[in-house]
Amino acid sequence: MINLTHKLRWAIAAVVLYVAFVVVAVTTGFLNPSKIGLQWTILWYFVAAGLAYYFYFKNVTYREIIYYAQKLGYHYADLKAWVPNLRDNQDVPNPDKPRLFSPFTKVPITATNIIGDKLSAEAKEKGIPKYR
Repeated sequence: MINLTHKLRWAIAAVVLYVAFVVVAVTTGFLNPSKIGLQWTILWYFVAAGLAYYFYFKNVTYREIIYYAQKLGYHYADLKAWVPNLRDNQDVPNPDKPRLFSPFTKVPITATNIIGDKLSAEAKEKGIPKYR
């Protein structure tokens, strides 16, 4: 069995989602250029590619935060304290109760970037292996 890194698994999942979108679009014809125009067809394929990349990036960053927080012994309250300007409907990753997928909108990219940068720097200082 091939030993895939976590990042590669999420990349494969994102590509599979995009290919599924393309297959559905081609077979059903809902993005047919003769019906909606070439510009709109191209736009929607780019939007789908962007969403697939966002799915990949968000989940890899989320899992990286969970990995480093668990290795460094941080908990939900510690991570939440690093991002004080969250709105009521926003949250941070919870290393004590990780989810399979990152919440798509509840955990903002800005929060994951702030927390991820701090955790990776500290993990590097303490010699923790990189998230793969």
